[in-house]
Formats: sequence, C-alpha cells, structure tokens
Amino acid sequence: MDLIQIIGRLLPILAIALALGLVIIGITYSVYKAYRKRGGKRSITRRQFVALFLILGWIGIVMTLTTFSRGANYEGWINIELFSGYINAWNKWSMSEFQLIIFNMLMFVPLGFILPHIGMKTRRFKPVLLISLLVTLGIETFQMITGRGIFELDDILHNTIGSMAGYLLMDAILISVELRKITVKSLMKGLCIPLFFSLLFTGAFVFYHNKELGNLSIRPATSQNMNQVDVTLNTTLPDQPDKVSLYRSSQIHNMEYAKQVSSLLKRYFDLHQKGSMSMDGYNRMWSLLDNAGKEYTFSYDVSSGTWWLSSNIDPSTPLEPGDLVAQGKEYGRWMIQNGLLSQKAIFSTQNGDTVRWDIENTVADIAKGAHDYDTGLIMIVPTTERMIPHSLFYSMNKNIYVRMVDIISPAEAYQEIIKGNFSIYNDLKKGDKLHVNKYELTYTYDSKGYYQPAYQFEGEVNGMEWNAVIPAMMN
Repeated sequence: MDLIQIIGRLLPILAIALALGLVIIGITYSVYKAYRKRGGKRSITRRQFVALFLILGWIGIVMTLTTFSRGANYEGWINIELFSGYINAWNKWSMSEFQLIIFNMLMFVPLGFILPHIGMKTRRFKPVLLISLLVTLGIETFQMITGRGIFELDDILHNTIGSMAGYLLMDAILISVELRKITVKSLMKGLCIPLFFSLLFTGAFVFYHNKELGNLSIRPATSQNMNQVDVTLNTTLPDQPDKVSLYRSSQIHNMEYAKQVSSLLKRYFDLHQKGSMSMDGYNRMWSLLDNAGKEYTFSYDVSSGTWWLSSNIDPSTPLEPGDLVAQGKEYGRWMIQNGLLSQKAIFSTQNGDTVRWDIENTVADIAKGAHDYDTGLIMIVPTTERMIPHSLFYSMNKNIYVRMVDIISPAEAYQEIIKGNFSIYNDLKKGDKLHVNKYELTYTYDSKGYYQPAYQFEGEVNGMEWNAVIPAMMN
C-alpha cells in the first residue's frame, strides 16, 4: 500500500468522518455541560477533551485503513512468526514490503503522541505500553474474527513500537517544556526508536548493495513444520553437483528501464501522462491519455521486467487478416528499431485479433550455453481506429551471460523439502501426505536481475497439485 492508495481510501470517507466528528463533539460537549450543571465533580480540561477527540478520530482512520476498506477474504488467517515480515521484505527486496513495516509503525505514532495529554497516569511508560498493546491486539483480533485481515504478530510488534515512539517523543517534548531547555538525554530519548530503525534499514541497504547477487523471492519467510507430514519420494534424484550458466537481465528491478519504455511509448503513440506513478506489489503503474482523452495504463513488473500497455475500453471489431499482419509487421519494425525485438523472434497471429512474437529456449540450452540470448513473447491486440493498440504485452528478456557457477545436486535440494524450506500457499499440517513425483532444473530472476538456477519439484499434497522451487546455487 503506497501513499496514493492510502489517500484514495481516506478521501471517500473524509467528509462523512468530519461531519460525524463534529456531531460527536457537539453531543459530548452537551452531555458534559449537563453533567457539570447537575453537580458532577469530575472535570475535563480542554486539553483532555481535544486529546480524547483526536484519539477517537485516529481510531476511525486506522479501522478504515486496516479493516473496513477490505473485503472478508482472509478466513481468520494467523501468522505468529515474529520478524517474518522482515524476512519476506528481504527475500523479495520489495520497497512496498519495507514501506508496509514502516507504515505499520507510523500509523500508531499518533496514539502514543496523544495519550500523555489524557491524564497523569498516561504520562507514564507502562500504562501507555499496556494501552498500545491492547489497542493493536483488539484490531488484529477484530480482523481475524471478521476475516478482513490477518492476525499477525509482526503487526502487533510494529504498532506497539510506533506508539511507544510517539510517546517517547511527546514525553521528551513535555520534559523540555517543563525544564525550558532541550537536554541531550531528552533528545536521545525522543529519537531513540527512529534512530534505531534508520540504522537498521540503512545497514540492510548497504549490505544488499555491496553483495553481487540479488535476493530470491522463492525463499520462504517461514519454514513448514514437516514433523508430522508424510513425505513420499517417487523419483530418483542424482546426488552429484554440477556447473551451469548464470545470466543477468538489465530489465529487472530497473526503474530507469521502465521510464525509458514509458517515454518511448508516449512518443510513438503521442500519449501524455496523467498524475504520478502508483505501486501495487511488484507493479509500477502510470496513467496515460491520448489526444482524444482515452485513458491507457502502463504497468511495469519490477520482479520480471514484464510491462504492458492496456486500455479499459473493449476492443473494436477485429481487423481483416491482411490488415492484422500489416499492422503486426509495422509494430515489429518499430520494436526492432528501438531494441525491443530480436530479428530471431518468430511472428504469428492468434485468435484472429492478436499478433505475437516468440523466442523459445530450453533449460538444457541455457544451462550449458555460455552466450547471451533473448527469450519470451510479445502480444499486441491492434485496433481499426488508430495505431495505438488495445493492448501491448511485453515479456521479452535479454539475458547476458555472466559465468559458470556451481550448483547443488537434486538430492541436496530435496533435503530442503524435507526441512520445510519452501513456499506453499496454505501451510502444511499434521496428517498431510506429500508426494514428490518429479523434478527439473529451471531458472528464476533474483532482485538484481540475475537469472539464477533453481530446482522445481512437482507432486501432490493430499491429492492436489503441488510444486516448490528450491535455489540451486552453492552458497
């Protein structure tokens, strides 16, 4: 979730929330005045009243972002693996995952920042810590019960840390106001949590950028518990290591490449950009308009280098076969001139409305082939009205040969299956039966664009299809 998505969720309810807030303030103030007139002795200062109102508003915003804006799609999922969010963000090297960790902390900073203004009890560390834990635990439990989110231990940790960061900052401010000066002790107290996480993330970025290869998203954030899973191997696994080729593509995790392609499309199709880029997982998206106001979406997948240009309007009547081929050849010449298409690609038509180009390479060829190669496909759905296609899907990678590398044997990779070091959508549980029927050498891109060898195992879990990909390169 990026800033644009957050704002998008809040804007539709902003006016309603403001009006509701004013109504609540009016009702609360009227009740309080009536209470005082009837001899009520407990008084509430304006400062406390404002603080209480701000906390209520904060709770409304947080519940909207974390719960009410979602569908009930999670079926009471629970993740009690501490720090799994960090491991997942590291394996994917995903900025959106890192942002989610930071956002979960920042979201609760207002709670800790406001609580000291409620009363003297909430000026102390322990009450604020307890309240913060109870609030985040309540939200996570509500998400689990309603199916509108996952009960995650990491979220409880990050929410609580964020609240305590807000509390320590406010406490430092209040101490400085009381003393009428800023001391080193109060300053360090207020900034200790932001400084710690700044150093943590800076260290991770420095370490990442100083190592040659990138991270692999196929590595799981948590391991499967295999103690009570019945595993059967139905194939023979060689136990000899091997040497294979390592490649690299400059299209992966490369925003400069995405910007270059976007500029090329805008020039060729006479499009102009509307608004700024948005993020959705691995996808980076731009909204483009033609001169007639028709909207197109340009998307770039950082994990694979794949990109596509698409229109939300249904395509017009398909072109005649001759016109379809003619437009396809025109697109082909344009892509060859701009380095997007190899002349080795095979041209064809599909479904009477699509032109495509393919370059296929077998794993055996690329594993032992010590040379650069292109692979993938391109599909374009032209239109009868203009040169701008209804959709353009580009998944053609230029892989540059790096060197030969040592890989583990299939038997060694299988031991990772036995240890549970693989990703699976639904976690394995007691009594599950896993049948491993076959394996093959494959390749997968890492977060720096290296095309690394891996082993793909296939089989069944309780009669349902199953597969897992295990990194093959020796450490």
